[in-house]
Amino acid sequence: MDITISAIQLIPLSPAFYVVVPIFVLALGACVGSFLNVVVWRLPRGESLITPPSHCPKCNNLLKWYDNVPVIGWLMLGGKCRFCKQKISARYPIIEAITSLLFLGYYLMFFVAQMGPIVGVDAQGHILTGARPLSIVTDWPIYFLDMVLLSGLLAASLVDAEQYIIPLEIPWFVAVVALIVHAVFDEPSTPGGLVAQPLPAALAVGAGIGVIISFLLWLTGILRGSFAEGAPLMEIERAALEKQREQQQTQPDQEQPKRSKAAREALEREGTQAEREVVVEEKEWTPAQIRAEMRWEMLFLLPALVLGIGAVLLAWKVPSFSRIWDQAASIRWVSALLGSVLGGLVGGFVVWLARILGTVGFGREAMGLGDVHLMVAVGAVLGAGPAIVAFFLAPFFGIVLAIYMMVTGTRREMPLGPYLSLGSATVMLFYGPIAAYLAPGLAGASQMIHGLVGMM
Repeated sequence: MDITISAIQLIPLSPAFYVVVPIFVLALGACVGSFLNVVVWRLPRGESLITPPSHCPKCNNLLKWYDNVPVIGWLMLGGKCRFCKQKISARYPIIEAITSLLFLGYYLMFFVAQMGPIVGVDAQGHILTGARPLSIVTDWPIYFLDMVLLSGLLAASLVDAEQYIIPLEIPWFVAVVALIVHAVFDEPSTPGGLVAQPLPAALAVGAGIGVIISFLLWLTGILRGSFAEGAPLMEIERAALEKQREQQQTQPDQEQPKRSKAAREALEREGTQAEREVVVEEKEWTPAQIRAEMRWEMLFLLPALVLGIGAVLLAWKVPSFSRIWDQAASIRWVSALLGSVLGGLVGGFVVWLARILGTVGFGREAMGLGDVHLMVAVGAVLGAGPAIVAFFLAPFFGIVLAIYMMVTGTRREMPLGPYLSLGSATVMLFYGPIAAYLAPGLAGASQMIHGLVGMM
């Protein structure tokens, strides 16, 4: 690997390279943005992302290939369908342009400003960087992976902001890509790499097995999920239900649909598929009942916690197992894969724990399980530390809207997905300085915990 990289670095790059690559990145971002438009529209509605081809949603005529050119196609059509002359929302070229600029902006920050992925941070708070500057020639895998995450975050945020759901397909696609890329390309000195040491790798194995066990128990019905009779209605759902009732009262003699369009689109929260046919039934939950439901989620997490801690103790305290595990964890792709797994588990656990504690504390459902899945993807791409930092940054991005909602009294509920996404996008660029600032305090806490456990 080192020989290959050195050979690549010896290849002289012409000035044209530094012009062509940004243009390519800009165009690639626009094309990805065009695909995200399809994802945002079709996925929550249960439609295929492949068939039918791009068409006008009003007259259903297939679009010409040149009408699909990002941004330019919309401008050339004057924002209207070529066939039915109905307006095409400006949202389409805006998303394409935003995605394009994000791809270019992160390219410039990574490879020109040298802000972004790092090798790590030592206990004294020194940022560890590679022996060479970041280069698109050698570090394209981490840029590609971060752009996959950024695209997924943008799509999930757009859906969540509008419909208060996060389709599970988005974060899990990103997570699978993260596992593959990290396992194939990560080296100990790779900026943004997640090669794990033996003890964190053992934690990933134990906790991962625990999650699988809980999932199998849930599938077989031995362990049921929370709110099996239907989760408490959100404010947006309750408003849709009241609107439906008003329509029924004003038109009592006409047959009414089971659900209004707004209710149908808002029903399935927390990332489940929006096409499932669920009839809205208003069920009043008391705070005590809501708190009681959290015990099922605690039970779901229990095997992961117990097996994770048990695996760490085995790898640490049992010499015979420790020797075998150290050899297994020294395999590069194994440690890289487990580093990504650990990041996903930690990212999801932090949000899930906050959901449980918030629900128990306030007596109303706090956050959605879709946010948990979203942070699994963030952790699988960026790692455990960045995922935790992103979670704690998210409220700062939402505070302005929260204050506005409190002042106007419009509603109290707000989707967390967009703010988790903003926190994650920020961490992609600035995790190094943030981690360097926190490193000395975390190192002291780690030594204290190490000492306490060592006394066991």
